[in-house]
Amino acid sequence: MFKSISILKSIKPTNSRIPHILSIPLIRNMSIPSTQYGFVYTKQSGLNLQSDLPVHKPKAGQLLLKIDAVGLCHSDLHVIYEGLDCGDNYVMGHEIAGTVAAVGDDVNSYKVGDRVACVGPNGCGGCKYCRGSIDNVCKRAFGDWFGLGYDGGYQQYLLVTRPRNLALIPDNVSSDVAAASTDAVLTPYHAIKMAKVSPTSNLLLIGAGGLGGNAIQVAKSFGAKVTVLDKKKEARDQAKKLGADEVYESLPGSISPGSFSACFDFVSVQATFDLCQKYVEPKGVIVPVGLGAPKLSFDLGDLALREIQVLGSFWGTTNDLDEVLQLVSEGKVKPVVQSAKLKELPEYIEKLRKNAYEGRVVFNP
Repeated sequence: MFKSISILKSIKPTNSRIPHILSIPLIRNMSIPSTQYGFVYTKQSGLNLQSDLPVHKPKAGQLLLKIDAVGLCHSDLHVIYEGLDCGDNYVMGHEIAGTVAAVGDDVNSYKVGDRVACVGPNGCGGCKYCRGSIDNVCKRAFGDWFGLGYDGGYQQYLLVTRPRNLALIPDNVSSDVAAASTDAVLTPYHAIKMAKVSPTSNLLLIGAGGLGGNAIQVAKSFGAKVTVLDKKKEARDQAKKLGADEVYESLPGSISPGSFSACFDFVSVQATFDLCQKYVEPKGVIVPVGLGAPKLSFDLGDLALREIQVLGSFWGTTNDLDEVLQLVSEGKVKPVVQSAKLKELPEYIEKLRKNAYEGRVVFNP
């Protein structure tokens, strides 16, 4: 449990001044069980609770995380029910915040007791993408993302093999909010940052649910004007509270085609993408953030004539998550989060399938 480190301390004996060695214990782990419960996904049987999962001991360069909070995401539904292939036989849950419970040798960036959030893409750290600070598109990590191929947070403890993919949580940010921020804030933040949004930007956001609601706050923190389109009255009311400048069920005739410098589609079905292409201005940007449809088509002639850009956007980088947590700490983004016990996960998965709640739900093991 303890590893000793030595420091010099001068003490003053009666006959001479002699340096002595004082040994101070450096805590390497807290009390940890050998087994745990968690929700394991397999292609054959779906997502199921298991009560005898091992708690792994960290080797050199690794650490063990005690899960404090883990969020439920629509991507989980894509895996469980719609055939999104991220691998087989792993613990799901990719929105993760926890406390460092044990550290292996050679881990110097974190200590036992640190509160951290996981950067979902789980980059390798050594490729040109990771070295170039775009670790969200690390090719070596495909199929090795937290909770989507590699074990995630729907359990009590998580072995982190690459601690570089962690971010310290500010003291004034709860673990529940931090967990939700690792995707529901990080994803829109990365998309908005990548589209180079500025105070002169005039944005259209389609869909004001979990990601869209956070996108409103992120865009306003960049100084942009934000117009929101959503069919649900509850979402429209929430969008107004979150600071949207204009909110509609459908765009009025007073808004002309080609009015917006960028359109962020948090639904991403053909009908919403078509709206984006119609209402984005020449040289404008369309970012399909949602995963509503596996394929989308566009009007190539219009795309070329008006030089419209369509940008893919995936999750976010380690640097992005640091910036997101700082925005949350400063109160510029306030995710709407509710919490439940982890063993209630199946119940909330069914609620999410029915769109029976707004915002994000996180679970505490």
